[in-house]
Amino acid sequence: MNEKPITSVNRRAVDKLFTILCIDDESVNLKILASIFKDNYNVVACKKASLGFIKALELKPDLILLDVLMPEESGFELIQKIKNQPELSHIPVIFITGLQSTEDEEKGLNLGASDYIQKPFNYGIVRARVNTHLEIIRQRKLLEKFAHVDSLTELPNRRKWDIDSKNQWLFAKEHQKPLVFGIVDIDFFKKYNDSYGHQQGDIVLRKVANAIRRVLFDYHGAIYRCGGEEFHFYLSAEQVQSVQTVLSECLECVTALDIQHQSSLASSLITISIGAVQIIPTAEVSLNEVMQLADEKLYQVKNTTRNAIDFGHYPKPV
Repeated sequence: MNEKPITSVNRRAVDKLFTILCIDDESVNLKILASIFKDNYNVVACKKASLGFIKALELKPDLILLDVLMPEESGFELIQKIKNQPELSHIPVIFITGLQSTEDEEKGLNLGASDYIQKPFNYGIVRARVNTHLEIIRQRKLLEKFAHVDSLTELPNRRKWDIDSKNQWLFAKEHQKPLVFGIVDIDFFKKYNDSYGHQQGDIVLRKVANAIRRVLFDYHGAIYRCGGEEFHFYLSAEQVQSVQTVLSECLECVTALDIQHQSSLASSLITISIGAVQIIPTAEVSLNEVMQLADEKLYQVKNTTRNAIDFGHYPKPV
């Protein structure tokens, strides 16, 4: 059967490479599904439910196409395992099965399936339904992205910081890796807004944010706008020879912007202050405690010279 070209209805869904996991004990069914979707999506096929579950955990596919009647473990049993797994529960599952009764269809939908397609199936209908679900996924991911981005600086926002910093902390704790957490504040920014206007202040925020982002990106770090002129960041201490040098580079890149700030008491140019802490996470201390310590260090800088760094280790080296 000739494949139909991608139409305007489904084109948006294939702008990004999605992964579809197909689980069916019949090789011929897997080959048919692969032939329908392989040109537009990454298709992974599994003949056993147990292997399909392992692949789902490994790949985190965007969509799962699942047969019901399989030896050892049925699709009904497998979907319950999938939906009970927190990291998989959000993934849409479409049953493609020879079971024709309304009772079976109702059971599948009640177990959490997003759709139920009966065999023998029409290629065009399967393609259209899958594309519809993937377009919904694409739109959801876009909404999630926008919800995690600061519209002014285009940096990730506090909500994204809460997610990412926690994940970084847990990974470093599990693998005993050193991380640096810190806070950046633009010096005398209120005075700048009062003197030059809020519109010009917005321009400064964007320029400062992008300058620091470029520096941290080179060292596997990231920065987030967490309110006003305050930014939070993390940095892998394993990736750099000297954390102090990287933080100094952040200060220098902002000064190099050469933005006049005649109202500043720290410099005639826009500058920043940084408080940062390096730690190998343990069960004895929390991320909130580390960020509080970084905030205290930032406070010390802001109450002395500004345009400076207060960086230390937790616990202090003996």
